[in-house]
Parts: sequence; structure tokens; C-alpha cells
Amino acid sequence: MSAVRGYQNWFIDNFRCGLFVPPSYDISKKYPLIIYLHGYTDTTTWNLQWYNEPIVSDDPCIVLTPKCPKEEIYGWGDSFDPRTSPMMSKTYQMMDMVKKSFNLDQDRYYVFGTSMGGYGTYGVIQKNPDMFAAGYAECGAANIAIAPIIASLPFWIFHGSDDPVVPVQPDRDLYKAVLDYGGTQIRYTEYPGVAHNVWDYVGKETTLNSWLLAQRKGSVHIRPDGISNFTADLSPDNKVHLQWNLPSGSDIAQDNKVWYCRIYRNNVVISEVYNDKNSYIDITANGPADFEYKITAVNYYFKESVPSQSITITLE
Repeated sequence: MSAVRGYQNWFIDNFRCGLFVPPSYDISKKYPLIIYLHGYTDTTTWNLQWYNEPIVSDDPCIVLTPKCPKEEIYGWGDSFDPRTSPMMSKTYQMMDMVKKSFNLDQDRYYVFGTSMGGYGTYGVIQKNPDMFAAGYAECGAANIAIAPIIASLPFWIFHGSDDPVVPVQPDRDLYKAVLDYGGTQIRYTEYPGVAHNVWDYVGKETTLNSWLLAQRKGSVHIRPDGISNFTADLSPDNKVHLQWNLPSGSDIAQDNKVWYCRIYRNNVVISEVYNDKNSYIDITANGPADFEYKITAVNYYFKESVPSQSITITLE
């Protein structure tokens, strides 16, 4: 990585951590802290999204990226072992150093990790359930027993369906266990046909950064307003074409900031469409049959609006 303004290396003995402090850092302001736990042997200093526009202007963050040496076989630890790994212990020490040196917003600590770091992310949350405002894991795995803990904070799971390194099933099971426990702040994204390199796809998630940085410990939110001007008609090739408008003021009102719209057909969710789109073509509906459609808006806090009016379309 070429030099990034604000990036430096901190050390505890031979343990290295990348530390990014926004060039505009102002001691009178509080800053979010993001912890990134890398995958096995991946000690590369990446130019992460947090170091660049628009985040450094819109919502600057302090970012800690500890580097786990290859010979440290316990890595970042996991949620199967109650012990804290040696490298995670040093990471906590580094966090304390950062906390003493900078003005951090302790309601906005975030953690995420990839592969070995995904295991570590689950383990860190298991052992520190009240530390973080939100987190996400890429191609990791967890002890299903942590479902009640994961259910207590906003979390997003990512995995490839064909991962040969870290099988997908444990993440599927954890997601189901969180839902069964009554968790309402979790999302699961599985990429069909994708192997272990799920990070290549997570990096294209257009709402991930906005979602993560919106989360704050102790905040209370309400459901967004519903969508408006919902219409449905048939395209020339006999496909159902839906259109709608996002809630009024969704660009400024906190709880009206729509994360995605959820599309229902005959009361079953068939798709989720991100906030940069306001139309959808249903290519899976086949006639002859009647299909009833309605749409809801979901904000960044997992709150879902009341459904739109229903529209029934007849396919011949």
C-alpha cells in the first residue's frame, strides 16, 4: 500500500498494529473505533475504505488493524474456546493505548473479521458482549451457543455457498439459532457459487459501511414511514414490473433512512432491493395465476415499515 495520510504502525514488543487516525482529527470530537481482524497470514497493509473519501469527511473513524504472525497458531481465538488468545490479549492492550491517546466514542466500537478473523470476531463478541455497537463476519464460524449474544447487537454474516476452507453450514446454523432465539438485528448474506474469497463480494456491498456506522449502543429507533406511489404492471415480455418511491425525507430523517425495500409476493419475501433503486422486475412469476404484491421499507436499524397497499397482477 502506498502511504496513506494518517496511517502508522504501533508496536507492543514485536506485535504490530496498523493504526489509522483521520488527518482531520480534532481532540474536541469523539471518534468511532473500528477493529479489523485479518485472515490467516494476511498481514498485508490494505488501503481500507475507512481511510478514504467519503468516510474520512462524512464520518471519520479511528481504525485498528492488528497483525497476527503466522507462527501464532491460535490466531485471534474463537467462540469455541473460553480463553483469550495471546494475540487478542495484545490487541486489547493496544486498544487501551489508543483509548488513552485519542478521544473515542465508546458507544461506537465496531469489529469485523475475515476467515480466521471471522472466527475471532465471534470470539471477541462472545467474551466482550457489551463492548461493541455492531459487527460483521466474513467466511467465519462460531459456536452456536453464542446465538443469544449475537442476538443482542446488530450483526451481519457473509459466506460463500461453496466455501471449501470454512464450510458455510455453521454460519447458516448460527443465523437460524439467532432467529429462533428471537433476534431481530441480524442479517445473513450467502453468495451462491462463491468459494472462500467472499471478501471480493462483501467489498461490493453498497450499504455495508453506512449500515455499520449508523449503529450506536443504547440507541432506540422506530419503524420508517412506508413507501409511496407503489405501482405494478406487466412489461411487454409478460413480466411483473414494480415501482415505488422511498419515504419522504429519507435522506435526512434518521429513522427514515431506508436500508433496503423488502418485496412480498403472496405474503412471501422474494427479494430485497437496496436504497439506490426504486424498481424491480419479477422474472420468477409464471402464469396462469394471480399474484399479490406489496412492499415495505427497512431502515438501518432493522425496523420495517407497514406494508404498502397490495396490488394483484394476473398472468395469463
